Amino acid sequence: MIRLSLALFSFIVIFGLSANTAQAQGGPRFNVTELETYAKRGDADAQFELGLRMITGEEMKKDPAAGLQWMEKAANQKHLRAQFVMGSLYEDGAGVKKDESKAVEWYRKSADNGFAPAQFAVAMAYDLGKGIKQDPVKATEWLEKAADQNHPQSQTALAAKLERGVGATKNISKAALYYLRAAQQDHVQAMSRLANLYYTGSGVPLDYRRAGAWYQRAAKSDDPWSANNLAWFLATCPDESLQNGEQAVLFASRALRIMDESGEDQRYEMIDTKAACLARNGEYFEAILWQKKSLALLAEDKDIPEEERKALETEFNGRLKRYQKETPYSEPTPKIETEAAPLPQDTILQDEGIPGDNAKPKKKKSGNKGTVV
Repeated sequence: MIRLSLALFSFIVIFGLSANTAQAQGGPRFNVTELETYAKRGDADAQFELGLRMITGEEMKKDPAAGLQWMEKAANQKHLRAQFVMGSLYEDGAGVKKDESKAVEWYRKSADNGFAPAQFAVAMAYDLGKGIKQDPVKATEWLEKAADQNHPQSQTALAAKLERGVGATKNISKAALYYLRAAQQDHVQAMSRLANLYYTGSGVPLDYRRAGAWYQRAAKSDDPWSANNLAWFLATCPDESLQNGEQAVLFASRALRIMDESGEDQRYEMIDTKAACLARNGEYFEAILWQKKSLALLAEDKDIPEEERKALETEFNGRLKRYQKETPYSEPTPKIETEAAPLPQDTILQDEGIPGDNAKPKKKKSGNKGTVV
């Protein structure tokens, strides 16, 4: 039985099917006879839609083999979306024998004619060396082409390369701009990365309120790590006026619940976050139990290099000792070496209705729960 590849599923979510669009706009319902008629006459759009519907079983009987034939007919007529789908089918072996080299060939045909999702796929092939010789520089070139078309996945991937200096000259300020463009299109990973840059003052001015606002927006998604990031921020932000133990516990619990519901194993990072949140909320006995659990999970993880494991054990044990003394953990204010230029295009504070007076840490006069970001 054919299984939808991630690339194909993402494609359908982003671009949809034309008949569904017509219905949403009050147009006529999908007519399979009419679609088949146009497909047989050689209409590439009809061949593409008929092929996609047969592959997915959308409003008609599922027939992957016939769907593949129609899709290939459309692709051979230089239908860019059909060429992209053909690439995704060969990449994942969905209905055809898996062939990463052939997948790249189809992606490249679509990418050469400017289809951004295909350009992203080609970039990922070069980045990972899947079906083609690994080449980080060529990957960057293709990401730039797609990013210039405002493709959020490509903008985020390009920003990550610029942030780390992999396949591109390191430029964190430029990375921040690409993260912002993708974040403003609701790309969750970009929101989290941009928040982290504000949190550390890397490539942008140190700004805890903007960091919190972007963490908050990312956490509106169903991504467990976004909920975990916001929980950590609310529990450990150097600006004590932005700390909120009660809300931190709620978001940490939400992250763990999402992981549990999706069948994922518990992660020591999230358990460590939950402990920090409980401590911030004054629940030290529970914080101690959760921190000990995070240390146990860390010890069980065989994929961590030994040097990294020892560093994390030292860090986690340090927090455990604080909780045993009934003291919550706050991250130190980062040392900023150079003052970065702000991003005037970033309107997150206005969008979220958050006052953005300054970025420097403030000491609370009383209480330990702070305010909600």
